[in-house]
Amino acid sequence: MELRHLHVVLTVAEAGSISRAASSLKIAQAGLTAQLRRIERGFGAPLFLRRTDGVELTELGRHVVLRSRDLVERFDDLLVTARKLAAEHDAAGIRLGGVAGSPTALLVGVVRTLLPTHPQTTHIERNSDAVLELVRTAKLDVALATEFPQSPLRIPEEVDYRTVVTEPMSVGIAAGHRLSGRSEIRLSELADEEWAVPEESYGGGRLNLHLACEAAGFTPRCTHFGVDSATAAELVRSAHTVACFFPTGQDFPGVLVKPIVGNPVHRRVTLVWHRECAAAEYVDDIHAAMLGAYQERIWGHAPRAAKLAATGLAVAAS
Repeated sequence: MELRHLHVVLTVAEAGSISRAASSLKIAQAGLTAQLRRIERGFGAPLFLRRTDGVELTELGRHVVLRSRDLVERFDDLLVTARKLAAEHDAAGIRLGGVAGSPTALLVGVVRTLLPTHPQTTHIERNSDAVLELVRTAKLDVALATEFPQSPLRIPEEVDYRTVVTEPMSVGIAAGHRLSGRSEIRLSELADEEWAVPEESYGGGRLNLHLACEAAGFTPRCTHFGVDSATAAELVRSAHTVACFFPTGQDFPGVLVKPIVGNPVHRRVTLVWHRECAAAEYVDDIHAAMLGAYQERIWGHAPRAAKLAATGLAVAAS
């Protein structure tokens, strides 16, 4: 027994005649008669008494019609509310996200350019595990996560991913710093410096900086915590401080950003998305546009090979 069978019973009951019901349902009278007999067999007894002037409900038929109206009304209400929720979901558009410090603004700009008619929201999280959990539970559609060598990403089964870029950490020093004339700086040369480091949970860049410094023979003196790039640059300019910087394409007057010999700390920026989300069909275009936007932001119009050699960046193939 299916819901459509209840619709047939209700139509016949309201019409009071098989012929009028057949006309309303736009099917042949003989076909409706055969269908009604199959329905009655399913209920175990006749629902209608056939008369010369139409049909009349049996006691069983009255029971079935009464309960069917309630079921059909509930189902119709379900359709209305479900469609309303679906419309609200569509209105929410594409839900983007990223970890603090990642180039999420590039993702936002790329999606806005590619899909100008799709509304979008953006959510920034403190760490990649939080971003991946939101994507896994379909609370975010597309996001950026970052991964460090000593703390690889744990990608959930529901999430697909594609690398955008692998970028090195550089060190920012004041313009008058004793090492300002160097083209590269050895990490061990910063053993006596005070460091400004970003806020983050276990497994991010701060942990990997500590590990790299310990491998170089010292423990970094982290004295300024939870700073963003602009605050870190101000501390570098105004105090005896060095700071971690990843490529942003942004200039900080009075701060020299120097590569570290051997690139001991680097991170991989990864595009992640829920494989069942509606935005998944656009991922190829989003990824390709992210590569172009990233190269434009970091390298500008300078020759790509020269910039690549200078920064140690590795951009994924599109």
